[in-house]
Amino acid sequence: MSGGAASTRRGLVLAAGAAPLALAAVATAAPKPDLDVLERLLTRERRLEAAYEAALRRGALSEPLARALRDQEREHARGIEMSLTARGRRAPGPPEPDRALAASLRSREAFARYALGLEDRAVRAYVDALSSLRDTRVLQPLGAILASEAQHQVALRRFLGEPLLGV
Repeated sequence: MSGGAASTRRGLVLAAGAAPLALAAVATAAPKPDLDVLERLLTRERRLEAAYEAALRRGALSEPLARALRDQEREHARGIEMSLTARGRRAPGPPEPDRALAASLRSREAFARYALGLEDRAVRAYVDALSSLRDTRVLQPLGAILASEAQHQVALRRFLGEPLLGV
């Protein structure tokens, strides 16, 4: 890996960490439907974090990729959780274990395809959330997380040797 590539990845990790902090900073009363949407997004982020943690432990992705993806998902979850807490909502507990995760860990390709599916669903969830939220102050931070999830899709497609734009 060249120094330029490492700098770019480092920048992406740092940028991905900034959005959750901005999300937590817009703490005020939010409509109940907005809080429900944030809870659902938090559950997705925790599921992604758990998947990348499992991939890291089992060698289901390259270590640098698994670590970067896990750390970004952790930051996304932390920001959403802080935002919920600041708005008076207790963050939900961990999501139910995903039975498909265990099966996906049988090979690197199987896991990457599983993770790509999770990322695809996360991108759609963020797009839906951005079109339905009433508290406009959360749109920019959630949009930044959406962009990060789309970058994860590209990284996984690259890992699989697929077209980067999924077309």
